[in-house]
Amino acid sequence: MTAPPPDRRTRTAVRGALVGIAVLALGGVVSLIATTPPTPDSFYPKCTLYQATGLHCPGCGAGRAAHAALNGRVAQAFAYNPVAVLLLPVVVVVALVQTVQWARGRPTRTRIIVSGRWIMALAVALIVFMLLRNLPWYPFTLLAPHDL
Repeated sequence: MTAPPPDRRTRTAVRGALVGIAVLALGGVVSLIATTPPTPDSFYPKCTLYQATGLHCPGCGAGRAAHAALNGRVAQAFAYNPVAVLLLPVVVVVALVQTVQWARGRPTRTRIIVSGRWIMALAVALIVFMLLRNLPWYPFTLLAPHDL
């Protein structure tokens, strides 16, 4: 004999608790990134592609950009990684909308944003960004992570 499935209120409460835990964890990560400067001996991961080849991947400088942006230095964040500064808020909003809809037990309405076409377009854009930021000529050198 199996137990009956939980009622709607129980499912909603469990989902709400999971969302609360996720929000607390995200807040902890944001706090850690905001308060820990990205020095060579900090916890920020080193880019394997850059260490092996000297080429900047699309994510190079994203940790430094996040730290700078969270500390109000938006221009410096753009200098480290403009794509990360532009994409991170979009990813956060889409994730929050999807999470709230999931917690309420409603179907997600953001499928257009995460459709196959958008993901393919994003992949192509990131590859183009990677190629451009590794070109050794001005103004492309401005796309590589640098201090202002």
